[in-house]
Amino acid sequence: MTGRNIRCAFFVRSGFLAALLATAALPLSPQTHKPGYLREADHVCKSTLPDGTHYEAWDRVLVTAWEDKPLYVKLRAYYRPGSGEFLWVSTGLSEHGYMSELKEEKKEPRTSCADTPGHTLMFKDGQWVDLWAERGRIVVFHCDLKFDTREKAWDYVAQHWRDADDDPDARRKWTSEILLYDQLGREFFRPKRLQFDARPYSYNSLGSVKKVGSNWELEIIGADEPNRATVLLDSEFKIAKVTKNTDSGH
Repeated sequence: MTGRNIRCAFFVRSGFLAALLATAALPLSPQTHKPGYLREADHVCKSTLPDGTHYEAWDRVLVTAWEDKPLYVKLRAYYRPGSGEFLWVSTGLSEHGYMSELKEEKKEPRTSCADTPGHTLMFKDGQWVDLWAERGRIVVFHCDLKFDTREKAWDYVAQHWRDADDDPDARRKWTSEILLYDQLGREFFRPKRLQFDARPYSYNSLGSVKKVGSNWELEIIGADEPNRATVLLDSEFKIAKVTKNTDSGH
């Protein structure tokens, strides 16, 4: 397969919508199986990572069919001009679900190119890495998939969008999920003030990420200060070591 290196994992996320459509999207006939993009929904921003890496953040909507029913696939992708590394995530919605989200987006229009907070995006050693954390659950999305052109990338996505499906019940080929409850305990991720309270509690527990050799070092934030933990992941994003740190200097 010329022009691409197929060894990748893709990140999980939801709630992306590229741009508000000027008019309602045309429904897809159940007999139409050839996927196509809604050009009205295309949105791209040029940005730069803290280390100086220039990239493009794309939002698109792919219209296809699933089990003979119309399917709207929202896509977020990161593309590095020049070298061509590419990473995407897909969120499949029914026509009704897509139109409902579109209506909600119209209430709070997107006003800038700022990315959704709560995740860490990095480009290291020729691959994209994106990490999300919610209490004791971390999802790592990494990819060194490369394409000669953007057009080839999007052609590939149109045929393989499910490889990056963000449905947690789907068989996601390229996603690494890490659970830290056994290593750190569930009380590490729940405030003491809610110890006897049944109310749900959730927060972004990922403090920082850095690459150390071929490994990845993550700082995990506990629900109560000064609780911290250091999680070391190997090159395959498997847990190598977990160290709890309750240094009051934090």
